[in-house]
Amino acid sequence: MPDSGHNRNTFVRCRTSKIKLLIADDHQLFISGLKLILKDYVDIGTPDHALNGKEAIDKCRHEKYDIILMDINMPMIDGIEATKEIKRHCADTKILIVSMLSDLETVAKVLKAGADGFLIKNADASEFVKAFQVMRRDEVYLSPVLSELFTRDRAGKTIIKNDYIQFTENIVTPREKSILKMIAEGHTNQVIADTLSLSVKTVDTHRNNMLAKLNLPNTAALVRFAIDNKLV
Repeated sequence: MPDSGHNRNTFVRCRTSKIKLLIADDHQLFISGLKLILKDYVDIGTPDHALNGKEAIDKCRHEKYDIILMDINMPMIDGIEATKEIKRHCADTKILIVSMLSDLETVAKVLKAGADGFLIKNADASEFVKAFQVMRRDEVYLSPVLSELFTRDRAGKTIIKNDYIQFTENIVTPREKSILKMIAEGHTNQVIADTLSLSVKTVDTHRNNMLAKLNLPNTAALVRFAIDNKLV
């Protein structure tokens, strides 16, 4: 991963020159997978992990981390509350929220809590590294599908650029919304095509277009997005 002395100095120094990383997530499989995909990046040390928000807070009382990768839905203390608490005592620690919850209200809460970035959970290793680089410049990193929805005010605070209705209408077209509603209801491509007077191929094209522009891995994630964003 590219690096420079200037960027590295945006962090409070740790004991080593490598990024000291904590992964806070209650899914051990996700922690193991993330450790595996990040192991080839020489600037990243071997990550520590916490299985809930309380454990993440406790670890931060005894260790100095450069970056924390924080899930939202965790036992005992959720990621948003953990972020608030950690930022109160470790303001220099960068916190990157990593979650499948990508609705506008959740992202706004995360940023208000003091997080330095938001990454959708299906991101690949290169996007994690890019997020690290952006945060090391003291900038906020957002997954591409979300980045155009936020801006900075004159004081440098990250704020919502568009209102909720504009968000849903701009990201999903009326035709796609009709198809998405029927997908969420469990209808097959053939039934959707017959109901909306479309070809099966057109329905499938719309589905794939939504997956691509929302950066989602599969239909299950698409349905979750629709529910989270009140599109169905």
